[in-house]
Amino acid sequence: MGYDTPPEENNRLNEPEPAYSQKRSMRLRIFKSFEEAAEADAADIANQAPVERLRETVELILRVYGVTREQLKARDKKFHINITRRG
Repeated sequence: MGYDTPPEENNRLNEPEPAYSQKRSMRLRIFKSFEEAAEADAADIANQAPVERLRETVELILRVYGVTREQLKARDKKFHINITRRG
């Protein structure tokens, strides 16, 4: 019937990979209040490594601006930020 792939392959659902950290567990948590949920979120963030938080922030910024990591790496290098220390 003109299938490029076998019909059983056409019935398979291919979920996209999440853009955020793959190390996080995918579990559903139910809280009794918004305050309890906010406390759990704050505890999760506090337990997360600073580098991982930065990675997730960069991934979010890239998604917001529609830029891929490859595009970011291929950009013109003349625009950069130099950080210097005084004293």
